[in-house]
Amino acid sequence: MTSKIECVIKQAITTFSGSYTSKAFHDNLIKLKRNANELDARSIGLDFRLLRWDTYELNNNLDKLSGSTFVRRHQAPVTYIEVFEDENVSIGVFVLRDGAKIPLHDHPYMYGVLKVIYGKVKVQSYTPVDKDYSQLNDCNINAIKLAPIIVGETDDPCVLCPVEGNIHQVDTIDGPAAFIDILAPPYKTDIPEVGKRCCRYFKEVNISKDIKLAIVSDPRDYWSDTAPYTGPQFGIHFEPKT
Repeated sequence: MTSKIECVIKQAITTFSGSYTSKAFHDNLIKLKRNANELDARSIGLDFRLLRWDTYELNNNLDKLSGSTFVRRHQAPVTYIEVFEDENVSIGVFVLRDGAKIPLHDHPYMYGVLKVIYGKVKVQSYTPVDKDYSQLNDCNINAIKLAPIIVGETDDPCVLCPVEGNIHQVDTIDGPAAFIDILAPPYKTDIPEVGKRCCRYFKEVNISKDIKLAIVSDPRDYWSDTAPYTGPQFGIHFEPKT
């Protein structure tokens, strides 16, 4: 019997392997959301120990090297678990410990599907006013701030689009949380005539009545570690084009 996560991977590959403007794409995206909505922590084999702050020994050497003002407890505030990645889509799990957040960041010309599988998160999204990504390299970006949403395990997946709601921040609510993150195309793939897709971080600045987002360097109070995928195995393998 095909596992739930394998169904999601196969549907993600089908959805994001062709044109993003065809009717088939939008039909497939609906199917992907439906499949992702079936996922929960147990169906992907989440190690619940990762949700705790006390999983690992305190590493004072990393604290000294980072110079972070964030109170490092026993490990990084966020853990990433890679499930699958090919040239068209990446699928992974973000584990956020109590009080952690993923800072405001973008997904250049990418689609995203976020399904919470443990706890609750608040998602604050912004839409850049300038739709041309090649023009978004200034220090400040005009943006529309969308209403924040609270998403839990029983809620439908969230979808971010190449422009609409493309910049967002994810905060934990009342405890640790974990979510499946499906992105297409993956980071570090090419944007024609622009370059590699890179994740940029932002902070909100208010200038008069306008909302602007200022590009900032990697936040010093955010870092992540990785953990292996321990869920059901699947017979899908990526072979890069030669």
